Amino acid sequence: MGASQQYDAIIVGGGHNGLVAACYLADAGIRTLVLERYHEVGGAAFSEEYIPGFTFSTGSYVLSLMPESILNDLRLREEGIEYVERNPRFFAPFPDGSSLTYWNDHQKWLQDIRRISPRDADAYDHYDADLERACQVMDKYILRRPPSWAEVAAEFRTPYEAGLFQKFFLGSAADIAEYYFESEQMRATVAALGLIGTFRGPRDAGTGYVKLFHSMGMATGHRGRWTYVRGAMGSITQTLAKIARKRGVEIRTEAEVERIVVRDGRVQGVALASGEEFTSGIVLSNADPKRTYLRLVDAGDLPEDYRRAIEQIKIDSPVMKINMAVEELPKFTALGDDSERQLQGSTGGLFVAPSLEYMQRAYEDARQGRPSDHPFMSIHMQSAVDPSVAPPGKHTISIFAQYFPYALAEGTWESRRQAIADAVVAEFGKYAPNVPSAVIGMQVLAPPDLEARFGLTGGHIFHGELVPEQAFDLRPVPGSSSYEGPIGGLFLCGSGAWPGGCVMGAPGHNAAQEVIARFSDVKPVM
Repeated sequence: MGASQQYDAIIVGGGHNGLVAACYLADAGIRTLVLERYHEVGGAAFSEEYIPGFTFSTGSYVLSLMPESILNDLRLREEGIEYVERNPRFFAPFPDGSSLTYWNDHQKWLQDIRRISPRDADAYDHYDADLERACQVMDKYILRRPPSWAEVAAEFRTPYEAGLFQKFFLGSAADIAEYYFESEQMRATVAALGLIGTFRGPRDAGTGYVKLFHSMGMATGHRGRWTYVRGAMGSITQTLAKIARKRGVEIRTEAEVERIVVRDGRVQGVALASGEEFTSGIVLSNADPKRTYLRLVDAGDLPEDYRRAIEQIKIDSPVMKINMAVEELPKFTALGDDSERQLQGSTGGLFVAPSLEYMQRAYEDARQGRPSDHPFMSIHMQSAVDPSVAPPGKHTISIFAQYFPYALAEGTWESRRQAIADAVVAEFGKYAPNVPSAVIGMQVLAPPDLEARFGLTGGHIFHGELVPEQAFDLRPVPGSSSYEGPIGGLFLCGSGAWPGGCVMGAPGHNAAQEVIARFSDVKPVM
């Protein structure tokens, strides 16, 4: 085998975590190869012109969780990443005609809450301070090897802080919402972040941690504030690929890894579906844990107890993603004829989450194998603030909808996909009646489609549920104090490893640092 086929490190998958890892490895002088099965890198952080003239964030759609140190180390903003501010941050309409608008101006936001409930407005800063305390604990552990649960629990020293641990790490999103707030509108809005991408209802234990996770980001310099990226989310991964290539990383697309080669308990390289092989004593997998260990690794190369632990990972997706090109922005019934307020309603995110019970029922439907009749939706209209993604006068709408089971109790996704998507759009139309008739075209990604398009087992956007029993040193499986599993030289660097999902880069960073430490006393193969 020629020298050109040998590398210090090979990364399976060119998603954002794989590219982050590649940048750090190359900067440390480690000769690195990235292999991506699709025709372009990006994974789920991908910009795509599915409908001519309209650019969509096909999978992930907003940024918040990427640590400032990664943004600075890799000079992502200097290399071309541009934030598009969203103000207000989100808008939530309700069936009774009321609404909540979360402005970046804190006092303005409190005034908006006060219209619904003066008591909730008075309680908000108390809630926000408690959430901040929990976020500060998470901050300590994001850019390091997985901590133990004991380490994290020990951060909460007083009886009051033990209550925060109970709520934000162990409890449900509904527990949090009902503890701090009295109005159904605030309770539903606060709980909604605890459901994103998660096959649990707001009253299920563990969704408090999902809420905490989605609230802790600081990429914008403001806790929990999410942003669009100009040109859609593929701008991030394209910029990462540019940085990686500048640092000497070799990136090959349309290069599907069929097998991770293992001999005598140590990784030896990878074999592609094309028959081509590459050798390396270090392989980082950006694929999810189940795909990595159950499909890419031969069964005989994995200890039986570890295989069983991987098989037990909860990874069923509840998500349908609908990307639409539309003639005009939504016209919300709750905002009347005020054109300025109508535009502001489309500026940030939008929750269709009328009540805790509404969301719980949507979840229960899907648990029975039925698509939710009245789904929870997180909706985004990036074109309202970023004209680069749509033709003049036209717009894009992204609907991230739950709950939709991977396997339907009746029929198949192939036969029912469009009808189910149309029902989701019709449900949105109850709040913005002009939307269904404004649709020019749409892309519909049900859980099996997310699996096929992005290589996500079960269609799960986080490579496995982002819940307490799959967090810290329990991610991906109990005892995961390292990114290297039982096979020597094989590391996980994707969202299935600590700290988890969203466009974050921390798993890629952390796995790369572990590999770099391995090379510190060993001369890399050049």
